Amino acid sequence: MRKSVLIVLLATGSGPLCAQETGTPQPLNRADFISEMDTEFARMDANGDNVLTPEEISSAQEMAMRAEALRQNRRAFDRLDTDQNGLIDADEFAGLMDLDQVAINPAPFLEQFDSNSDQAITLLEYRIVTQQNFDRIDSDRDGVVSPEEMNSAGIEPSGR
Repeated sequence: MRKSVLIVLLATGSGPLCAQETGTPQPLNRADFISEMDTEFARMDANGDNVLTPEEISSAQEMAMRAEALRQNRRAFDRLDTDQNGLIDADEFAGLMDLDQVAINPAPFLEQFDSNSDQAITLLEYRIVTQQNFDRIDSDRDGVVSPEEMNSAGIEPSGR
Protein backbone atom coordinates (compact mmCIF):
# COMPACT_ATOMS: atom_id res chain seq x y z
CA MET A 1 0.00 0.00 0.00
CA ARG A 2 1.38 3.40 -0.96
CA LYS A 3 2.20 5.77 1.86
CA SER A 4 -0.26 8.40 0.56
CA VAL A 5 -3.06 5.82 0.44
CA LEU A 6 -2.26 4.81 3.99
CA ILE A 7 -2.36 8.44 5.07
CA VAL A 8 -5.73 8.98 3.34
CA LEU A 9 -7.05 5.94 5.17
CA LEU A 10 -5.73 7.39 8.38
CA ALA A 11 -7.21 10.79 7.58
CA THR A 12 -10.64 9.46 6.70
CA GLY A 13 -10.69 6.80 9.37
CA SER A 14 -11.66 4.29 6.69
CA GLY A 15 -9.00 1.71 7.35
CA PRO A 16 -6.76 0.39 10.08
CA LEU A 17 -3.00 0.54 10.03
CA CYS A 18 -1.91 -2.91 9.05
CA ALA A 19 1.74 -3.89 9.43
CA GLN A 20 1.19 -6.81 7.08
CA GLU A 21 0.17 -4.52 4.20
CA THR A 22 2.34 -1.50 4.92
CA GLY A 23 5.44 -3.01 6.45
CA THR A 24 6.41 -1.85 9.89
CA PRO A 25 4.28 1.17 10.82
CA GLN A 26 6.34 4.29 11.36
CA PRO A 27 5.47 7.21 13.59
CA LEU A 28 3.80 10.03 11.72
CA ASN A 29 3.99 13.55 13.06
CA ARG A 30 1.28 16.11 12.45
CA ALA A 31 3.38 18.28 10.09
CA ASP A 32 4.22 15.32 7.82
CA PHE A 33 0.60 14.18 7.93
CA ILE A 34 -0.68 17.62 6.90
CA SER A 35 1.94 17.83 4.13
CA GLU A 36 0.90 14.43 2.78
CA MET A 37 -2.78 15.38 2.97
CA ASP A 38 -2.14 18.65 1.13
CA THR A 39 -0.25 16.74 -1.59
CA GLU A 40 -3.08 14.21 -1.87
CA PHE A 41 -5.66 17.02 -2.04
CA ALA A 42 -3.68 18.81 -4.76
CA ARG A 43 -3.46 15.56 -6.74
CA MET A 44 -7.26 15.22 -6.64
CA ASP A 45 -7.92 18.94 -7.33
CA ALA A 46 -7.69 18.73 -11.13
CA ASN A 47 -8.36 22.41 -11.81
CA GLY A 48 -6.26 23.68 -8.89
CA ASP A 49 -9.01 25.84 -7.37
CA ASN A 50 -8.58 24.33 -3.87
CA VAL A 51 -12.10 22.86 -4.02
CA LEU A 52 -12.85 19.20 -4.65
CA THR A 53 -15.97 18.72 -6.74
CA PRO A 54 -17.84 15.41 -6.95
CA GLU A 55 -16.42 15.02 -10.47
CA GLU A 56 -12.83 15.47 -9.23
CA ILE A 57 -13.43 13.02 -6.39
CA SER A 58 -14.94 10.49 -8.79
CA SER A 59 -12.04 10.94 -11.17
CA ALA A 60 -9.50 10.45 -8.38
CA GLN A 61 -11.32 7.37 -7.14
CA GLU A 62 -11.46 5.95 -10.68
CA MET A 63 -7.73 6.56 -11.15
CA ALA A 64 -7.02 4.86 -7.82
CA MET A 65 -9.19 1.88 -8.80
CA ARG A 66 -7.45 1.61 -12.18
CA ALA A 67 -4.03 1.77 -10.53
CA GLU A 68 -5.04 -0.97 -8.09
CA ALA A 69 -6.44 -3.10 -10.93
CA LEU A 70 -3.21 -2.69 -12.87
CA ARG A 71 -1.22 -3.66 -9.78
CA GLN A 72 -3.32 -6.78 -9.29
CA ASN A 73 -3.14 -7.62 -13.01
CA ARG A 74 0.65 -7.29 -12.90
CA ARG A 75 0.81 -9.67 -9.93
CA ALA A 76 -1.42 -12.16 -11.77
CA PHE A 77 0.67 -11.83 -14.95
CA ASP A 78 3.88 -12.36 -13.01
CA ARG A 79 2.38 -15.42 -11.31
CA LEU A 80 1.34 -16.89 -14.67
CA ASP A 81 4.59 -16.04 -16.47
CA THR A 82 6.41 -18.97 -14.88
CA ASP A 83 9.47 -18.74 -17.14
CA GLN A 84 9.64 -14.96 -16.54
CA ASN A 85 10.12 -14.15 -20.24
CA GLY A 86 7.49 -11.39 -20.27
CA LEU A 87 5.11 -13.48 -22.36
CA ILE A 88 2.34 -15.86 -21.37
CA ASP A 89 2.16 -18.90 -23.63
CA ALA A 90 -0.84 -21.22 -23.86
CA ASP A 91 0.44 -23.58 -21.15
CA GLU A 92 1.06 -20.70 -18.76
CA PHE A 93 -2.34 -19.19 -19.61
CA ALA A 94 -3.94 -22.51 -18.70
CA GLY A 95 -2.70 -21.77 -15.19
CA LEU A 96 -5.67 -19.42 -14.83
CA MET A 97 -7.86 -22.45 -14.30
CA ASP A 98 -7.49 -24.02 -10.90
CA LEU A 99 -8.20 -27.63 -11.74
CA ASP A 100 -8.70 -28.40 -8.07
CA GLN A 101 -11.77 -26.12 -8.21
CA VAL A 102 -13.29 -27.81 -11.28
CA ALA A 103 -15.90 -30.42 -10.49
CA ILE A 104 -15.08 -33.57 -12.42
CA ASN A 105 -18.00 -35.94 -12.54
CA PRO A 106 -18.26 -38.87 -14.96
CA ALA A 107 -21.95 -39.47 -14.12
CA PRO A 108 -23.50 -37.30 -16.89
CA PHE A 109 -21.26 -38.90 -19.51
CA LEU A 110 -22.08 -42.39 -18.19
CA GLU A 111 -25.79 -41.57 -18.16
CA GLN A 112 -25.63 -40.49 -21.79
CA PHE A 113 -23.60 -43.42 -23.17
CA ASP A 114 -23.82 -46.39 -20.75
CA SER A 115 -27.00 -48.01 -22.06
CA ASN A 116 -26.75 -51.16 -19.89
CA SER A 117 -25.82 -49.22 -16.69
CA ASP A 118 -22.74 -51.33 -15.95
CA GLN A 119 -20.62 -48.23 -15.20
CA ALA A 120 -18.54 -48.82 -18.34
CA ILE A 121 -18.94 -47.59 -21.90
CA THR A 122 -18.11 -49.93 -24.72
CA LEU A 123 -17.19 -48.78 -28.19
CA LEU A 124 -20.56 -50.07 -29.38
CA GLU A 125 -22.47 -48.01 -26.77
CA TYR A 126 -20.41 -44.95 -27.67
CA ARG A 127 -21.02 -45.40 -31.41
CA ILE A 128 -24.76 -45.88 -30.98
CA VAL A 129 -25.19 -42.56 -29.19
CA THR A 130 -22.78 -40.60 -31.38
CA GLN A 131 -24.36 -41.95 -34.59
CA GLN A 132 -27.80 -41.05 -33.26
CA ASN A 133 -26.50 -37.53 -32.69
CA PHE A 134 -25.09 -37.43 -36.24
CA ASP A 135 -28.38 -38.64 -37.68
CA ARG A 136 -30.29 -36.03 -35.65
CA ILE A 137 -28.12 -33.23 -37.08
CA ASP A 138 -28.14 -34.60 -40.67
CA SER A 139 -31.60 -33.23 -41.38
CA ASP A 140 -31.60 -34.03 -45.10
CA ARG A 141 -30.40 -37.60 -44.43
CA ASP A 142 -27.69 -37.48 -47.10
CA GLY A 143 -24.99 -38.89 -44.80
CA VAL A 144 -23.15 -35.56 -44.66
CA VAL A 145 -23.51 -32.91 -41.98
CA SER A 146 -23.15 -29.55 -43.68
CA PRO A 147 -22.12 -26.33 -41.96
CA GLU A 148 -25.72 -25.16 -42.38
CA GLU A 149 -27.04 -28.25 -40.57
CA MET A 150 -24.48 -27.68 -37.80
CA ASN A 151 -25.66 -24.09 -37.46
CA SER A 152 -29.29 -25.23 -37.36
CA ALA A 153 -28.38 -27.65 -34.58
CA GLY A 154 -26.62 -24.88 -32.66
CA ILE A 155 -23.14 -26.30 -33.31
CA GLU A 156 -20.30 -24.06 -34.41
CA PRO A 157 -18.41 -25.77 -37.27
CA SER A 158 -14.82 -26.54 -36.27
CA GLY A 159 -13.29 -25.72 -39.66
CA ARG A 160 -11.06 -28.81 -39.49
